[in-house]
Amino acid sequence: MELLILLVGAFLGGVMAWAIKISASKMKLILAFSGAFMLGLCFFHVLPESYEAVGHQAGIWVLAGFMVQIMLEVLSKGMEHGHAHALHGKQLPLALFIGLGLHALLEGLPFGGEHAHEHHSLLAGVIIHKIPVAFILGSVMRGAGFTFMQGALAMFGFAAMAPLGGIISHFMEGQIIEVGAFNGIVQAILVGVFLHIATTIIFESDKGHAFNITKLLAIVSGFVLAFIAV
Repeated sequence: MELLILLVGAFLGGVMAWAIKISASKMKLILAFSGAFMLGLCFFHVLPESYEAVGHQAGIWVLAGFMVQIMLEVLSKGMEHGHAHALHGKQLPLALFIGLGLHALLEGLPFGGEHAHEHHSLLAGVIIHKIPVAFILGSVMRGAGFTFMQGALAMFGFAAMAPLGGIISHFMEGQIIEVGAFNGIVQAILVGVFLHIATTIIFESDKGHAFNITKLLAIVSGFVLAFIAV
């Protein structure tokens, strides 16, 4: 069920770009809220569980996830945290799709193992993050002249990557290392990925480094909801 939710959420988020338009300012607020929600989940829920499972080694895997996300953004150009770059013609850059796809695959890893049913708040965080990212990707494709059917096909491919990550973890869990340690490592890697994305979104300066009370409220709301969800 978790994998199906990931698939449907990302797919609908992407194809909605052909039906509605969201201004850049509103999308920044949505991303700020989602980034704060992810960051709150990391500190309130995911990171403590990871340390409980693998001890001090969790820090190593957090940094590994952080560095992996840095490398992925070389390919995706930062679309995970809202950087939308216009496409040159009706051609989806392979590097962009690979970067976003691998990022989505990492996000799906916790939802295919034995403990998948315990990650409801984490699932909510991933969905809240994936929908606007898929929408941005869809908006870029729509702006480049892709038809709805072309976009839907590309979005299905993108949306399928997170469930694929879950399927991979389902077969790996317990085969290489014991289940609890595997779950802790996967969560720690995801914390590293989320830390990079969330902090980039939250600390990205507004024009002229102006104080933005609306963005602050979105961030605080994300933290509060993450605390309640845990």
